[in-house]
Amino acid sequence: MKGALRLSTIPLLLALSACTANPGPPPIVEEETTTTTSTTAPAPAERSEVRVGVAPLRNGFNPHLAADENATVNDIAELTLPSPFMRGPEGEWLLNTNVAESADLVPDTEQMTVRYQINPAAQWSDGSPLTGADFVYLWRGMVSTPGTVASAAYRAISDIRVSGSGKTVDVVFAEPVQEWQFLFTHLLPSHLLDSGASDFATALASTIPASAGRYMVNSVDQAAGVIVLNRNDRFWGEDPAGIDILTLAAARSTDQVADRLRSGQYAFVDHVPGETSLDTYSLIPDTQVEMREGPRELGVTMSVDSPVLGELAAREALTSLIDVPLISRIASGRTSTPVESSRAASADPAESAAAIPATQKRPLRIAADPRDSEAMPAARAIVDVLNGHDIPAEAVAADMTDIAKRLPDGEIDAVVGWSLPTSPSAWASAVQCPAEDGIVAGNLSGLCLPETEALAADILQGDTDAKQVADLLKKEAVWLPLLREEHIVAMGTALSSPSRIDEPDARLTAAPAWVLKSPAGNLEKETEHVP
Repeated sequence: MKGALRLSTIPLLLALSACTANPGPPPIVEEETTTTTSTTAPAPAERSEVRVGVAPLRNGFNPHLAADENATVNDIAELTLPSPFMRGPEGEWLLNTNVAESADLVPDTEQMTVRYQINPAAQWSDGSPLTGADFVYLWRGMVSTPGTVASAAYRAISDIRVSGSGKTVDVVFAEPVQEWQFLFTHLLPSHLLDSGASDFATALASTIPASAGRYMVNSVDQAAGVIVLNRNDRFWGEDPAGIDILTLAAARSTDQVADRLRSGQYAFVDHVPGETSLDTYSLIPDTQVEMREGPRELGVTMSVDSPVLGELAAREALTSLIDVPLISRIASGRTSTPVESSRAASADPAESAAAIPATQKRPLRIAADPRDSEAMPAARAIVDVLNGHDIPAEAVAADMTDIAKRLPDGEIDAVVGWSLPTSPSAWASAVQCPAEDGIVAGNLSGLCLPETEALAADILQGDTDAKQVADLLKKEAVWLPLLREEHIVAMGTALSSPSRIDEPDARLTAAPAWVLKSPAGNLEKETEHVP
């Protein structure tokens, strides 16, 4: 074996000897030169961020709960949660093809049926598909949870059938609903929640666990009042967000917000104004400011199930004792309020007080959410008014979900809170009789008459409007409006689009289309160049 190896190496050695004996010319080696030049290099890529001052959260993030619902929660829902329809510039309903490829009435069915064909690409930020289970979860939650917002149209649904790998959804109605496009706005990620929606009241208490919008909730610091939204990189639809990070910070005071506007920390602000907010922000150079009226109305709901206010005369007496302009100023903390009282003060307060059968053993209980900076002061002020007229009364601090559970048993007599009368479903909810299981949704007063039930059905069918609801609630003295929601909006110079505060995009829900101004100039950097 060793001999074979030696013989095999002979040709190789001869070849190597030939190469060594006849060397070729040496290679030409060029001298390597190094020069140093100054060139313009792009700045390192950084994630774009916009900081926004907003109204603080009251409780959680569920826009379908009266306990959670406010302007900030609704704005976050618009940015993170999917809806098959969205409002157009004139208030019309437009199909959101990012979520549903089609949504139409199914012809020739015994019961009204709407078929949704979910976009096959629609998915949650964790990669799970958007399916009919999300429709079923929202329906079940809305009809089984106390204190939901505008649930009347959901109660008209008798069944939801899911097929086509979860992407075809047939919604069957027990009674006609004309404005059915309102339904299933802000779907929730059912795959991360309880399938029976028994957790609906608490599922979004601390965050939104998955998104199917252009943004997703990255972190929540309740103590600091800071919510960070990141661009949802799994968003499949058209026009993804242009800003990487939206940091929403609770606007605690006019002075705090003004300092952050001056320093440029806040590019945009939208919050409930204080007494001097408009004057203060208007003085800051290059800052645009505008007052806007919101859709909500703060008021007092009186319960017909109350042992104290069960009679119409007692409810009328209570409304006559409430000085609406005074309570509105106390609630808002401003000397000028956006509503005027339509109720005259009692000509004889003593006579009105006598009509309210409250006693030391059973004082009149007025409830409000203690985290609501306008409702709770109003409730306490009304209690002070009643006590001043020798009517035993006390304030009860509880969130709206808890209040809605306690109202049917007569534990609470009146509630100070916000109404959102922006859809037929909301109007119908205010007069629709509570469900057979006693669950109270939009109708906190508990008013249930043949007249009210017929009116709710007419509203859902499109045969009447909000005025008839307002007239009926006034006639039965179960709702006393106190204050119209108002916001102050301010914008500095950090954004190039929108450029004006009166543009349609000058609102937080349009943040995906915002454009930051480019930084001035590029960084110059010394680099080595090797030719």
